[in-house]
Amino acid sequence: KSFFIYPWFCSFFQAISRIARIVMTLVPTAESDELVRQSDLSHPRSPTHISANSPNGTNPAMSLDDGGESKHHSVMSSRRRLPLWIKEQLPGWGERFCLPEWDDDDDVFEGDELLNDESEWNNEYRCKNGWKGKDLCHSSTAPVRISHYAVQYSGNDGVGTTISGVAHFTPHAESHAGFCHGGSMTSVMDDIIGWTAFHATGQCIPWSGFTAQINVTLKRPISVGSYLKITGTITKREGRKVWVHAQILVADTCEFEDGEAEVVHCAAEGLAILKRDSA
Repeated sequence: KSFFIYPWFCSFFQAISRIARIVMTLVPTAESDELVRQSDLSHPRSPTHISANSPNGTNPAMSLDDGGESKHHSVMSSRRRLPLWIKEQLPGWGERFCLPEWDDDDDVFEGDELLNDESEWNNEYRCKNGWKGKDLCHSSTAPVRISHYAVQYSGNDGVGTTISGVAHFTPHAESHAGFCHGGSMTSVMDDIIGWTAFHATGQCIPWSGFTAQINVTLKRPISVGSYLKITGTITKREGRKVWVHAQILVADTCEFEDGEAEVVHCAAEGLAILKRDSA
């Protein structure tokens, strides 16, 4: 009789054990609650924006209204202080062009007095035209911020047309201690090559093409915080194809060493392709 009862008892015990394991997985323990709590702290459900200038981990440039919609503000204390060489050289670079977000904070040069505490960021242009976020190279929060683009046109089918601008390499572009990442320099080259090609027809047509190829030479490291001049010149054009030579260079002659005529940190040769309806 015991021979027949033993298998039944084992099956019954195994079934009870399975049920107990299932129940244990459904009932949260204090340890699992703590793990969930720690996970929520490490991976918040709503995105947070951390600012290096804020000791408590909040971003002074962002606030939330009662409806949960973000409001962006440009804090005057964190605004860039543009070196005076930009103010001196800018008139000779040609005709200025920009989009609303590029210069959403007023030009503040060294020695200028800050008159206001804050001003609202201009995001209306991008929101109305289908963008999802901020420009990688032109927004006021960009790791490398490009601004003050100006163009000098050439009538030879675009060849010779030159774009000049300013690149501010912020601490967010750092790689080696005190120096900027080579990728930040390459991003600058990509941007100015594209915008130079947008002027190939003799007028500025934003996003009338796209960069197809870049060959970048990193010549000298760039220190964090540097303000450098960038240039792009159309060297050749064949139909929709536009070749551009671009550079990142020192424009402040006070930084030149004896005998130096020009200090180039980065150079690039790029190819951009215009859209069919823009060529």
